[in-house]
Amino acid sequence: MDKTENQRAIFEFLVAHFKSQEPFTKEEMEAQTSWQGKTFSTYWSKQYEQFVIAADADFFRVSEAFRPFASWEAFQRHVTQVRRVSSDYTLLCHDSVLVFEFFMPLTNETHLRTALDALFYKDTILARLKALDWKKLTDYFPCDAGETKAAYFDRLCAWLATRFQGYSVTTVSGRFRAQDLMTITGAAKIEEDGDRYLIDETTAIVRFIFPCGKPARREAGSARDFGDPEPDPNDPTGQEEAKRLRWFFNALFVQSIIQVVNGEAEIWMVESGLRNRLHIWRVESA
Repeated sequence: MDKTENQRAIFEFLVAHFKSQEPFTKEEMEAQTSWQGKTFSTYWSKQYEQFVIAADADFFRVSEAFRPFASWEAFQRHVTQVRRVSSDYTLLCHDSVLVFEFFMPLTNETHLRTALDALFYKDTILARLKALDWKKLTDYFPCDAGETKAAYFDRLCAWLATRFQGYSVTTVSGRFRAQDLMTITGAAKIEEDGDRYLIDETTAIVRFIFPCGKPARREAGSARDFGDPEPDPNDPTGQEEAKRLRWFFNALFVQSIIQVVNGEAEIWMVESGLRNRLHIWRVESA
């Protein structure tokens, strides 16, 4: 068998086991070829290992990473170019998480992104932190003994950097009632007079996700992937970490968002994860 024939044999073996999900050993896979010595081991580590996950003992299964290469043309390009598509993940499982979602008209999206993007920079964050009440700041993030203010703010920025890494924005279409509840006839009269009873509006949803506490490490692909993680011994429920995250999220992000969209009658934020709450900032009538 030449090199192409050996690669074709490996490809057909992987396709068959991808469809059946039957476990196999490296020796069974190597037996499909005429390679001698360390040839198969070299190809395994460079080209094939990323397509399999460990099963029981010395057995493997073909993983979903193989799906994009399940045609001979794609597989041949892969083995020719020796591209590595690594699936050697470590699963980090957080038992506690905070999710914040802001709902607001799409017209605010550009200004909101500009305000939030400013918080990706250390100098901007430092300016915001230094404007906060020192006592409250150190209540939520205590100083170390003998620590200078400069060192304190550097340590705080490093802590924030590992937790506040980004946000996502999605848009949804909705319809809202803009008047007091009325009959079809009454609503039609409103429309005839040039006012709106029902309003179509595109809403921007700005989402932040914050894991709390120390994650449990797992080997991806193991049967224990989705079991209960071991709790963080320093904060077993994640509540203390969540309390601190909520305070900094309000001080840095919520206040920025409110300042940008303060022309709205109401601002809604849904909090989920450790607790489920709806926060509403409303302009009260005089």
